[in-house]
Amino acid sequence: MQTQQKTPTPRFCHQLTVIVATIFLAGFTATLIQYRKLPATIPVLQSFTSDHAQFGPKIAIFYLPFIALMLFLLLHYLEMKAAYPVMKRNKPPLSHSQRQNGIMTFCLIKNSILLYFTYSLFNDLSTALGRDRILQQWHAYLFLFLLCGIFSMGIVRGILLNKKR
Repeated sequence: MQTQQKTPTPRFCHQLTVIVATIFLAGFTATLIQYRKLPATIPVLQSFTSDHAQFGPKIAIFYLPFIALMLFLLLHYLEMKAAYPVMKRNKPPLSHSQRQNGIMTFCLIKNSILLYFTYSLFNDLSTALGRDRILQQWHAYLFLFLLCGIFSMGIVRGILLNKKR
């Protein structure tokens, strides 16, 4: 029986991850620099339709980056696991192209999520400092549409790759 090799991650995934991680680190660094200027309580949950917000301690500005980092690490782990063939009884392992499809899908989703959370962090920081919001309701819908599109394309591509076998 032939053993299958690990599927390499596409080069653009490494480059995209470095670019998005750099943007995230810049946002986190900007938040650290501005932390002393933040008021004692900051808006932590803001409605898209009104000016009313829930307030929390200024340390809450770091909740979103923490969640973003945990999601990024989880999806990065899943991306790495997708590179290895899994042997199952009565089923052939996924082909190289199918595993590469999974790697690309996880890569695009994890980087989209980190980029959106960084954008949200800049929005929270600007709102806490008393500036106008930069995040509008349609931005959130656009992000969800983008995630659904990436996920759907990954599924459709996986089905088409399965039919080629």
